[in-house]
Amino acid sequence: MTSTFFTLPKKYFLTLLLPCLAVLPAFAQEFRFTTQVNASHIALDEMVQIQFTLENPVNLSKFSPPEFKGFQVLQGPQQMQGNSWINGQTMTYFAFSYILQPTQPGTFTIAGATARVDGRLVKSNPVTIEVSKGGRSHVLPQQPQQPPPQQRPQTSGRANPDPAILRPGDDVKERLRKNVFVRVDVDKTAVYEGQQLTATYKLYTRLPTNSSVTKVPAFKGFSARDIELPNPPQAYEEVVNGVRFNVFIIRKTLLFPLQSGELELDPAEVDNQVRFIKMNGNRRNPFADDPFFRDAFGSRPFADDPFFDDAFGVHETELMPYKIQSPVVKVTVKPLPAEGRPASFNGAVGRFSMTAATDKKSLTTDDALTLKVTINGQGNVNLLNAPPLNIPGAFEKYDPTISDNIEKNSNPLSGSRQFQYVLMPTEAGAHTLPPVEFSYFDPEANAYKTLQSSPFEVDVKQGKLTRREKEDFGNANELSGLRTDVKRWSKRSPFFFATPFYWILLILPLLALGGLVLYRRRESFQRNNASMLRHKHANKVALKRMELAARYLREGKDKAFYEETSRAVWGYLSHKLRIPMAELSKQLVQERLAAMQLSETTNRQLFELIDRCEMALYAPSSVEHRQGAYQEAVEVISAIEDQLKGKAGK
Repeated sequence: MTSTFFTLPKKYFLTLLLPCLAVLPAFAQEFRFTTQVNASHIALDEMVQIQFTLENPVNLSKFSPPEFKGFQVLQGPQQMQGNSWINGQTMTYFAFSYILQPTQPGTFTIAGATARVDGRLVKSNPVTIEVSKGGRSHVLPQQPQQPPPQQRPQTSGRANPDPAILRPGDDVKERLRKNVFVRVDVDKTAVYEGQQLTATYKLYTRLPTNSSVTKVPAFKGFSARDIELPNPPQAYEEVVNGVRFNVFIIRKTLLFPLQSGELELDPAEVDNQVRFIKMNGNRRNPFADDPFFRDAFGSRPFADDPFFDDAFGVHETELMPYKIQSPVVKVTVKPLPAEGRPASFNGAVGRFSMTAATDKKSLTTDDALTLKVTINGQGNVNLLNAPPLNIPGAFEKYDPTISDNIEKNSNPLSGSRQFQYVLMPTEAGAHTLPPVEFSYFDPEANAYKTLQSSPFEVDVKQGKLTRREKEDFGNANELSGLRTDVKRWSKRSPFFFATPFYWILLILPLLALGGLVLYRRRESFQRNNASMLRHKHANKVALKRMELAARYLREGKDKAFYEETSRAVWGYLSHKLRIPMAELSKQLVQERLAAMQLSETTNRQLFELIDRCEMALYAPSSVEHRQGAYQEAVEVISAIEDQLKGKAGK
């Protein structure tokens, strides 16, 4: 019965095939773009395979699948291409196939795919699929009709199998290891402190997989800034050892080392659910022994093609979990050279330009002067510190406000940082503000460079407020409306010099004068003892910043909360340990705290908190995680303050 089943179709097949072969040379170069499905009626729990085939395309530059409305893509696109030579004519084809599963019953029309061939857009035919309710089926549908046999590539022996197809005896672990892995590409492995390097984490796969990043690197010892990636990730192709892989960039980060030495880029971990097609081989290729499919040399280019085995076998899909991680990458960080380092250098590394300007050249002692310093360029723009200013004593200087304008997704990091100083004149006259000086290290030139502005001439005139105070004192002797008749005056009103109001007026100027003296002394003390005051009030400043972090916590601003918490901790350490922000590093903090004999528990909690904040900037966190970080930051700062006060009391 089996023999009869295959003999009868073969006669019809040969009857149809021979006329086609007879007219094939006349249409060998005809272009066609078709859509084919293996079944037009399926059950809800079954799957269907759709294939878009371009025959004899010229300069194929783009392929875009349609929207699979009503279906979920389980696998694809799987791309096939090939060519053959028949009667002197070259036949080529490109095919893109997908395995779909319906999401609801109904009748769905899938529009044709589009492609750009020889500079023009072409579109394939639409297909209609009817989906009905049905029982669960684990068997994948057979392959749809492939391009005509004469267009498939000539082969000698068995072709390379699809890595997603598992046959009996295949080593699954070896298949996974060779076809799914994560790599880290760094553009530099030896840099200076503060010099940028770019780390790109890539997922390579030749298998259909659902992947999720479960652990991101912490980048200890680096300041990190992520480049935004498209969502969902876009795949591109890359050839590795002669094999073509689909590549997804899962993270791309700009790194700026904060300390010298050998630093490590922690691995990223990715969980994958890999979908395999298991071939049970219950049915055999009916063309395997047919002599019709042998060519003139006795080989079987079509009967030996794995397509025919897959099309007549029984398939099952299986999801396999596979956890992978990227290798650890080591980066050598060199310290910045001490030779030739300018006094104005404060950690800038890259290539920069600077502009400095005042908003006015003439003002009074009642006004304020604004000095804007803008640094623009490529490098660690987000880490630039304010350039030192040598402001004359005739002005009061306030801490600058900082604003950034970073170019989005720039690599190398580019943009500008502006420092805005407010200066209050205290003395009238012609004053000269010295030039602003900014120094940076250029790693390409391996040298320090210094930028300098011009000096600023400022004319300060006496303000009205001071003259009014003098006028008030001068008018104190002008009395009006006094009675000249002593008797009448003494009879009608009480004696003025004996009233409480007289004594109040007498004491008030003395109190005002004493308050002014105290205020001036306090201002002078703060200017001359700024470092000591920052040390004394470090705890208050840190807790004040934690109040802002608490507000971000209540508003659900995850990144802003961790940035402010990290800023509060590092600012507290800078002020308390009297370390300038430009020189602040974990190693130096550890040395200072060890010298102060801080407890090991508090020391460990401090650096765990810092690492926790750095990691949370690049990975989502829960509300409980943020609340725990806030409470831990307050406790760690308070614990350090108590221990340092206790040791100072001893």
